Amino acid sequence: MSVCHAETPTPSARCAPAVRRRGRVFGVVRNSRGVTIMEFATVLPFLFLLILSILDFGLYFFAQHTLQFATREGVRVALVGRTLADANGQRMTRAASIVQTISDHAAIAMDPSKIEISIFPINPDFTDPTGWQASQDAGGPGNYMRVRTRYDYPFITPFIRVLMSDGKLAVRAQATYRNELFN
Repeated sequence: MSVCHAETPTPSARCAPAVRRRGRVFGVVRNSRGVTIMEFATVLPFLFLLILSILDFGLYFFAQHTLQFATREGVRVALVGRTLADANGQRMTRAASIVQTISDHAAIAMDPSKIEISIFPINPDFTDPTGWQASQDAGGPGNYMRVRTRYDYPFITPFIRVLMSDGKLAVRAQATYRNELFN
């Protein structure tokens, strides 16, 4: 194998074999240019699915965090006995105020009308009473209460949607608290 030196002003006959070898090596690569685009076309759907899955799970975790935050804010309104005013300025019930607070805070990440909200007093041993689902009883002063929220997050990525029942995954949050001694 001949090597051309930088000191040589012009390529000499000594450099020709190296140039020819380099041409042969690149000749093989030149003939397989379409392989790269085929490999890219093969990998692209999987890459696209991976990116969409990451985005979809990111939105799922955002919905989960938002529902937990909204539930906590609803409990803050509940435990002090505070009530809100509706759009007409009329005072709402405590239970309606809790539901409204949760809905307002969750609206950034989900449809508030699709959130299931249950508010109920718990048993003395901190277990749930029978028939607590869909109950909205804010309780009285000093009662131990629980707020449970649930939202079915619909996945947008088809591959993940197939893995979940009905293409949705339940997001749940709950908080247990004691009502203050309000009037």
